[in-house]
Order: sequence, then structure tokens, then C-alpha cells
Amino acid sequence: MKKVLSIFSIAALLFAAASCNENNGPKPVEITVQLTSDNVALAVEGIPVELVEASGAATYTENTDASGCAIFKVPAGSYSASVAYKTVADGEKLVYSGSVNVIVEGAVADPFVLALNKVTSPQIIIKELYCTGCPKNTTGNYTDDAYIILYNNSDVEADASDIVISLVQPGNGHATNKYYVDDKLLYENENWILAYSAIWWFKEQVKIPAYSQIVIAIFGGIDHTQTVTASVNLSDPSYYWMSNTDISTTFKAAKYSVSNNIPTSHYMTTYPVSAGTAWVLSNNSPALYIGKMDKAAAEALSKDTENYEKTSLTNAKFPKANVTDCVEVWSAANIEKSKVRFSADLNSGHVDLTNNLGHSVYRNVDKEATEELAENAGKIVYNYAGGTFDAATNSGSTDPSGIDAEASIAAGAHIIYKDTNDSGKDFHERTKASIKK
Repeated sequence: MKKVLSIFSIAALLFAAASCNENNGPKPVEITVQLTSDNVALAVEGIPVELVEASGAATYTENTDASGCAIFKVPAGSYSASVAYKTVADGEKLVYSGSVNVIVEGAVADPFVLALNKVTSPQIIIKELYCTGCPKNTTGNYTDDAYIILYNNSDVEADASDIVISLVQPGNGHATNKYYVDDKLLYENENWILAYSAIWWFKEQVKIPAYSQIVIAIFGGIDHTQTVTASVNLSDPSYYWMSNTDISTTFKAAKYSVSNNIPTSHYMTTYPVSAGTAWVLSNNSPALYIGKMDKAAAEALSKDTENYEKTSLTNAKFPKANVTDCVEVWSAANIEKSKVRFSADLNSGHVDLTNNLGHSVYRNVDKEATEELAENAGKIVYNYAGGTFDAATNSGSTDPSGIDAEASIAAGAHIIYKDTNDSGKDFHERTKASIKK
């Protein structure tokens, strides 16, 4: 005989089931976590917000909506909400991070505000500067082979089209500096920095893939090793060249030459601010910087004689707000005579460089950030021996991370370089140009 359940029996079972659910755990409470930065809502959709129960027994993750809010449904209790979010905007790497305690007791009406700390750093940095030259095959030194490497220090493709390059006067760090008044830089608290001799800009669009670089030949975009064995080959088709093609009537030094391998779309150009047969890059101790400015504005700034600073020779006034990276180099033979040329708000410290030995100044690796990249597992090469530090004499410098950046890159690793706005901490003297294999 079949058993038939009455309506009353079914109701009783449902009531029992509901009672059972209530006994198994508290009813979830809906809460909202609102992200802010600089005291305003960070209205970005898709940022992961992690909510961790105080004992660590449960973790919840929700993404923000277009208003920067993440909505959770969790049991009453004590939690910690946190965010670690990285992005790139307008040529800068942005890192947002922070946490807040969240106490859930019954219905929660107001959102929990998670104020994030924002750290910015340039996406494109100076990775290496090679400028002091090397010994010739017989006697003397060779300095026509200078180059700069710009590097995309992020995991997002970088647009380098508006990157410009210039120098600060005096050309040598140990030369007489007429911009010191009462032992203080004349422009320390100004909104400009000197642009000495010229400001260089790209003529065509330039893209740099994630964790990649471009090499820029300064005077000779040729294979210098054909005449000087210790030199470098700067004739690679992927390289760029600071061309004198548009300004040969002024920058007409014989050292300006280029290989047919380098396409004309890779030529940079400039407008000379001061007289000379070549850009006045020091071959022992330059103060070089890169900035962000579109080519039309860079040309207009270079030609604006009303904007010139003439305390010592002729310089254009380049806006500090447009400076994105710097390197201050001092001659290792003239440390005691040298003075900083960048104001403290742009750069502090200096890296020393020995002349005419084929050495370069090379960016130090950010060890922690590089090791944190999951894709680098098993690819990082340690025991770096490419620096110049000599323990016996306590002279020279090396990369304190101990990571051999170039060997790691060859092994498939992605390198994140250090950027503290202190040349003494960010760079070291390398015994061999990185492009010389």
C-alpha cells in the first residue's frame, strides 16, 4: 500500500528543513566595501577585493563595480578587507594597496571604506647608459659609440612616442657649476630643470613591449667593432639613432654616422639650443634625464628663446613635471670635485663611472618584485659578477640584488628594475656594456 503525504506533513518537513538550515549557520549579511584613493572614490571596475575571516578559516573575493564598490554576502563576524592592484595610466605604473578591518554584526547599511595608498613610478626607465668609450686597438680611447637603453619596466606595452631625452649643465659633474648660489642649486625650488644643448624626440610612433627595451645610438649608429674591437655594434635594425640629418648644418661632427640597417623611421631629431658640432654628452659624467612631451611641444620649447636660461651658456627650461627618470653620473676620478646637478625633488645620489674602459652605468634589479613574478620560477640567475666592486679597496659598485639581469632575461625571466629616484641606489658601474655579448 502506497503512503501519501498530506499537505500538513509536507509543511512540517519544510519547516524542519528551514530550522535545520538556521541551526547550521547564521544567515549571510550583505556588505559593501568602497575603494578610495586620495580621499575620493576609486571608481574602477574589476579590481579584486579580498575579504578574510579573522581566524583565516574563510576567504571571499569579489570584484568592484564601476563605482569602485565590491559587494559581499558573508556571515556575521570579524574580517579584513584588502587590495593589491597594479595598473598603468598615462605612462606611469600605479600600485594601489591597503586594508581595513570589517566587523559584520546584523544588517550593515553603510559601506566600509578601504582607503588605498597609491605609489607611482614611470613605466619607461633608463636601463643603461654607455658613454665613456673604450680602448682603441692600439693606443688611445674611442668615444663615438655611446648609447642609451630605455626599458619598459611593466607588464603592459608602453607607448614611448612622447619620450624626450636631454641633459643638465654642466656636462661634467666635476666642472665649475655656476648654478650654485650659497651652496644651493639656483633652480632647486623652481618648476623647471635645465635642458642643455638639445632636447631629442622621436619622429615616429614607438612602442615597447612589456619587459622589453629599445637601444638608442647617440653618435654612430654603426658597427663600431669593425674598427675598434673593444667597442659595440650599434647597427642592429631594431635600434634607434639620434640623427643629425635634419640639423647637419649645426651638428656636423664626423662621428655622426649611421648604418643602412637602421630604418629612417628609427631616426630621432632635435633643435640645437646652443652652439656646437655635436650634442654635448659628457664622456665621463653626464646628468641625463628622460621626460614625456609630444614632439610639437618639444620643438616649440626648444625654439622659444624667451624660455632660455643663460646663467651659464644657453639652456632651455624644461618643466620638472614632465621629467620621468634621471641618472646622475660622477667621474670616479673626480668624486671630490663633483656636485649634483638635479634638484632633490627629481633625483638624489649619484653613480660613479670609470672612464675609457668600456664600462657602463646599469640599473639595479628590484629583487623582491622580480622574485614575486610567478612566471620567473626557475628562470632567475643569481651570483651576479658583472659589477666593479672590489672588496680589497672598497671601491667600485655592483647590483646588491645579486641577480644577473641579462643572464636571467636570456633564460626567459622578466626583470623589474629598482626605481627610488636615487642614482646611487638605482644604478651600479658595470664592467661590460650589456649589448656586447
